Amino acid sequence: MGLKRRAFLQQTSRALAALGVGGTVLGPGPGQYSQALAKSSRRKLALLIGINQYPERAIDPILAQEVALRGCLTDVELQRQLLIHRFGFQASDILTLTGQEASRAGILQAIEEHLVQSSQSDDVVLLHFSGYGSQVRLEGQAGPSQMAWVTFDSRLPSEEKPALADLLEAEVVAQLQRLATPNLTTVIDAGGQDGGYLRWGNLKVRSRPTVPMGVLPTDWRGEVPALSSGLPPWPGLLLRAGQPGTLVLEGQWDGFSAGLLTYALTQSLWEALPNPNPQIFIQQLGDRLHRWVGPDQHPTLEEQRLAKAGVTPYSPPAALPPADGVFLPAKGGERPLGLWLGGVEPQLLSYLQPGTRFVTAPPQGSHDPTSPALELRLESRTGLKGTAKPVDTQATLPTTPQPLYEKLRLLPQSIALVVALDSQLKRVERVDATSALASLPFVASITAGERKADCLFGRLPVGPVATLTAALPSAPDNSLSPQPDSASPAESSYGLFAPNRTLVPGTMLAKEEAVKTAIGRLTPQLRSLLAVKLVRLTENRSASWLAVTATLEATQPKAKILGHQQTERSQPIHLISRTLGKANANPGDHLDRLELARDTRLLYRLANRSDSPLHVLVVSFESQGSCSALMVFPETVSPQEGTVLSHRGPALAPRQTRSIPNDPAGWGLPATGSMETYLVLSVRPFQHCFEVLEQDGNPSPLQTELRPVSQPLKLAQALLADLSDANWAGSTGLTGDFYALPQDQWVTFGFNYAISGV
Repeated sequence: MGLKRRAFLQQTSRALAALGVGGTVLGPGPGQYSQALAKSSRRKLALLIGINQYPERAIDPILAQEVALRGCLTDVELQRQLLIHRFGFQASDILTLTGQEASRAGILQAIEEHLVQSSQSDDVVLLHFSGYGSQVRLEGQAGPSQMAWVTFDSRLPSEEKPALADLLEAEVVAQLQRLATPNLTTVIDAGGQDGGYLRWGNLKVRSRPTVPMGVLPTDWRGEVPALSSGLPPWPGLLLRAGQPGTLVLEGQWDGFSAGLLTYALTQSLWEALPNPNPQIFIQQLGDRLHRWVGPDQHPTLEEQRLAKAGVTPYSPPAALPPADGVFLPAKGGERPLGLWLGGVEPQLLSYLQPGTRFVTAPPQGSHDPTSPALELRLESRTGLKGTAKPVDTQATLPTTPQPLYEKLRLLPQSIALVVALDSQLKRVERVDATSALASLPFVASITAGERKADCLFGRLPVGPVATLTAALPSAPDNSLSPQPDSASPAESSYGLFAPNRTLVPGTMLAKEEAVKTAIGRLTPQLRSLLAVKLVRLTENRSASWLAVTATLEATQPKAKILGHQQTERSQPIHLISRTLGKANANPGDHLDRLELARDTRLLYRLANRSDSPLHVLVVSFESQGSCSALMVFPETVSPQEGTVLSHRGPALAPRQTRSIPNDPAGWGLPATGSMETYLVLSVRPFQHCFEVLEQDGNPSPLQTELRPVSQPLKLAQALLADLSDANWAGSTGLTGDFYALPQDQWVTFGFNYAISGV
């Protein structure tokens, strides 16, 4: 269920290439969307719709599940803040409909008045909908079901009131076809899967669980094609979170929920360079979605053929440079200053501590572009909003919004792995699991859906079923999954799952066992999952101030560049080669790197464009939970120098480029599964990491292969300790145990790829 990773990225690549993300579409500019939104001569209109609260009669009164969504209003705010502060929309040109305003009639009226009647031939228009989607059927008509938006005043048809009360997409299309401008983009973060459930693991499902049948709405508008032929082509460009029959999900983070598509898309656009390579942009967006929902299921982006020629609105040369968010000036008084943190990675956002430092920069076009940046200290955070105070209390505060950049990352030293107990477990199983997990000091257990979780503890029937996803019935009128009470413990096995119910490989044992025994067996995997979580918190490609590039290359069976990353806030640096875009002009070919054949051999090429010598550490995690690492030594170290002192030498000199490993043949891959590899470069030596690696045998200057790490959690904790600057930690003025990571002293690149058995 859902698209495979490769198919998802190929569809995404086509959609965003059409949107114009990147100069490969329009030459020197950042693309159609960028150019459209940046041109002051064009008016830019947006209609943003979000519905959280629904009456049960609109969804399914039979299901004993919570009907309300939680992230649709957040989606609206994510888009609004992005459009205003990143892409230069005027607030007065953005109309939002939420709650009761988002009725069937209200949405149709807003489309007519705000978009159709107000737009001119050269304008740019964005329409966004977040809420429940549904498939519906018309009485007496064969053919495909129709897609519909469930509005605030929707209800299910009944014998007394047989008319459909949803807003059918055919009606929306009929209105949008009357736009004077072809420059339209529609984003639909709603689904249409009749799965019979509203929750999926630790995530909410944005699809009505049934397919209602009724007659046309009584206030049906406009002339539309015969419904038996399906939905007519959508004018402009359409971005969907999922095709009918696939999952569309919203996630839960620290203090807020949001649609996976909307949050991933806006995150990617906050950090996108003014002229992004579209294939790299797609890789980063795909990796983000892959990380949030697991390896087997993804929201999808769909390309529709443009009804008219012209530019579309989702790739503007941003009005502001890439940023973590925006500083919002106070409106009088000395109250804390406001911050919008929509560009901060959500996993990181959950752990940013008061005392974290940000700096601002004058916006483009400022009358005084040389004015010094304002340094701000984070005071508090609620959801995506923060409050801050200037470090210099005498500093002059800007009177206009400013882009926000992370300067110092302050993290707690005590970070737990959050394990949700799957709702499919019986009550006695949940009690036993809670008790067993409480004995692990690095784990915090919660009920599924209570808040964001890193993984789920649940069970599956013993046999060929590999995931909870696969265990679900396909018929829409069946129950969600095998009922816990219908199977004896001997017929099922406990394991760990991603938040979207995808089994973590190697965690299920095909025999009867007690919950406490299972937790004991899974403890090493739990430690590895926390290690991955901690290493991910060091990722900062888009935030680091060091000038470094990293390229992933295949050496066999065919030499080619597979992926490229660079720090985006350092001084301008040159790409490794201009051939990157030319050699991989076909997005499908370029995305082959995401699923590599077993016989592929890889190497990484690092280029230090800064003036500082850098120490290098490579840490890799396999999907089975195993960890391996390599301490990279200076190329000038000889075997006779030993290892005790040689690890102190930087591995990468200023302006130096070198490959890892040194062997030009590169590294081989494990049999199957997936890999996450992190390249960490720091101005300070990895002393604590070296001590952990010594326990598995002394790291040697002659070592070129990744070595197994027996204690990955200790290595991850040592990495944070090595990156932490004691001087910064003392200067924050806070008591307690924190890691203080200055952005000008390290960079962590992450590369993820799947491995096929072919």
